[in-house]
Amino acid sequence: NTVATVEYLYTLYPDAINHTTGGGYPIHTAIFGVIKKTESFSPSDSVDIVKFLLECDPTVKLQKFQGKSLLDFACHLDFNDSDIEAGIEVLQVFYDFYPEAIEDNTITSTIESYHEQVQTFINIQLFCARKAKNRHVMTTP
Repeated sequence: NTVATVEYLYTLYPDAINHTTGGGYPIHTAIFGVIKKTESFSPSDSVDIVKFLLECDPTVKLQKFQGKSLLDFACHLDFNDSDIEAGIEVLQVFYDFYPEAIEDNTITSTIESYHEQVQTFINIQLFCARKAKNRHVMTTP
């Protein structure tokens, strides 16, 4: 249930991160761990596992569950006050690995259904992405 366990299993079965289990990949299980706490597993463990899996294989960022991107999947989790901080950390990790995902229409079209802090995070990142894109357009000869 910790990053050390995931790292160990990865050394034994590195391709396992690309196999689905019940429709989702291991990264989806790690994401879901943000809201499913146990005595031996905390939301911050999920953040570390998500980061580890993304660092192992760059194609992990493209894995979908029920047609949802990783960012979309995480945005739709039912966060509460005790796990929202870890949820935002997971979103930041996704954004850092795959910033283009923030502009996906499924993210922006369903933003009102997300937790309030998730909405704020998405809106800030969208603003920054659009500002950067506009600055690039304005400085390109």
